[in-house]
Amino acid sequence: GEGAAAQRYPANPNGSVGGLTGFTSDDGRATILMPHPERIFRTVQYSWAPPSWFEPQFGDASPWLKIFLNARNQFR
Repeated sequence: GEGAAAQRYPANPNGSVGGLTGFTSDDGRATILMPHPERIFRTVQYSWAPPSWFEPQFGDASPWLKIFLNARNQFR
């Protein structure tokens, strides 16, 4: 969108007002996202991925799974 909020499909497939896709509660304990990052958590679930995603140090974790792994590691 050239830096502008998407208002219509296909750039805004869920039809959210102002193109908003993520929200966090005031106390920071809850976050919701659209699209749903929990749906594609393994790199092999993508129809295409850059070769760098398959490097051994990353294992099978997709970038979406890394969101959850980073959150978990933050509180260890």
